[in-house]
Formats: sequence, structure tokens, C-alpha cells
Amino acid sequence: MAPMALILTLGFDAPSFARLEPLRQRHFPPARNFIPVHVTLFQQLPSDAIARVLADLAAAAARHAPLPFAATGIVDFGGGAAVALDCPPARALHCDLRDAWRDMLSTSDDRARKLHATVQNKVDRDTARATQAQLRAGFTPWSGVFDALRLWHYRGGPWEDAGTFPFRGDSE
Repeated sequence: MAPMALILTLGFDAPSFARLEPLRQRHFPPARNFIPVHVTLFQQLPSDAIARVLADLAAAAARHAPLPFAATGIVDFGGGAAVALDCPPARALHCDLRDAWRDMLSTSDDRARKLHATVQNKVDRDTARATQAQLRAGFTPWSGVFDALRLWHYRGGPWEDAGTFPFRGDSE
């Protein structure tokens, strides 16, 4: 059996999580909703590099304070909806990790990401459009904080927690 991938996400502060998770529970197809709301940074890190990844994440979390973000709008990505998030310090952290892991990144992971919290995915286009319209109608920009890096094992279905690394540095 081939090794499964590791997935790296950002975790939310409690108020942001309380705002976003109910949207995900309401709109995300239950059969595909394996983990709480998150922001994906990397989706195919090789599981055989877990020791290196864990060490790098521990070091990164020790260097960085929680990362402030702005929720700026609703994203349309065809078969779903997401909340767009702007966070220059998270983009810089992602770039640093890409540089450190370039030798092991897939093509899809070796690129800049538009940060977003997916609240719906893999639904038909009409359902997605209706959700996007509903979310836009009630959307007001707001601010929050990414409080941790979270690593997950992907095993073809539910994700398994592989480590949580709270940001605890003094500055971004």
C-alpha cells in the first residue's frame, strides 16, 4: 500500500471558528466533511517525511505569533463556496515552508495559495450559486486570527490528527 499524504492546515482562534464552523456544518456535504473548518496550506506532503515536517512545524510555530487575518468576501470556485481570507504573514509563512520543502513538494503544493475557508465543496453548480448568494447577502468583513498549524494524515477518508502547533512567538 502506498503511503498516504500529510495535509497542513491553519487553525482558527475560538471566535473565528465559532463563526465559520456552523457555516461548514450547514453547507458542506456530510459524507465529505471529515474535519473542522480550516485553511489548507499543503495537501500532499509525503508521509515518509513526517519527522522533518514535524520538526519544521515546531520551529515555525515557536517563531511566529498568532497570525491576524481579514475575512474579505465569498469565493466562488465552481462547485462550492468559501470565505476569502487575507493574511500577509500567513502567505509569508507558506512561502518560507515552500522554500524549505521544495525538494518534496508536488506540483500542486509548490505554488502560492489564495487563503480561504471552504464552507461548501463538491456540490452541483446551482446549489453552489444559491449558497454563495446566501452567504454574500449576510456577509460583513471581519477580522480574526490563525492560532496554530495543524498536520493531518490523509488515509483516503477521515483525516487523522498528526500534530497541532500553536503559534507562540513574539512577532510574525
